[in-house]
Amino acid sequence: MSDLKDRILEEKLIVILRGLSEEKLIATVDILKNMGMHFFELAIDNESELSMEKSLRNIEGLRKHYGDSIHLGAGTVINKLQVKRVAEIGGEYIISPNSNEEVIRATKEMGLVSIPGAATPSEIIRAYQEGADIVKVFPANYLGEAYIRAIKAPLDDIPIAAVGGIRPEDISAFQSAGVSCFGVGKQLVDAGLFSSYCDEEVFQIIEDRAKRYLQAIR
Repeated sequence: MSDLKDRILEEKLIVILRGLSEEKLIATVDILKNMGMHFFELAIDNESELSMEKSLRNIEGLRKHYGDSIHLGAGTVINKLQVKRVAEIGGEYIISPNSNEEVIRATKEMGLVSIPGAATPSEIIRAYQEGADIVKVFPANYLGEAYIRAIKAPLDDIPIAAVGGIRPEDISAFQSAGVSCFGVGKQLVDAGLFSSYCDEEVFQIIEDRAKRYLQAIR
C-alpha cells in the first residue's frame, strides 16, 4: 500500500462524499473523475446500524461500478469491525475522526492505508508511531495554517493531511505550511445543494468548484 500512499500524496486531494443517493454519487464521481480526481472518501453514517450498512453499500456499489479506475476509502471509521467490512468490499484506505490505536493497527493488518485524525503534536506522533501512513489534522480551518506550520517544524517527517473547511484560496498557504494533501467535503460537494437547485445546476456548481481546487493544487 506504500504505492497508494505515494499516489495520494501526488494527487493531493481526497474528495469527501456524504449524504448522496447512489444515482447522485455516480453522477458526481463521473464529473470529478473526468476532471482528473481519483480519490474519494465515503463517510460512514454512524447514527444507526441501518445507516452504517447503507454507507457500506454505497462504497461497494461504487467499487463495482468503477472497478480500479478510482480509489475508494471510508471515512468516519470508528472501530475494527468497520475496518474489516471496508476491506471486504474493496476499500483501500481508512480515515477516522480520531486516533484510535486499534483502528490504526487493524487497518495496517488488513493492508490498507491508514489516515487517522489528530489535532495535537502528541496525538500526531502517537498515531504515526502506531502505523498511520498520513495523519489528518482536523479541523484544519479552525486550527489554521500557522498552527500547522508550528507543529510541522519538529514533525517534518510525518505527512499531514489538512481536513475541515479548506477552500481553494486556502490551499497555497497550507501547502507552504507543510501540508502534504487535503480532504475536501462540503466546500466541493454539498449534498444540501440538491434541495435548492436542479441536478444540472448542482453538477455545474460542483464542476466549477473542482476547477478552482485543481488550479489551486497545481
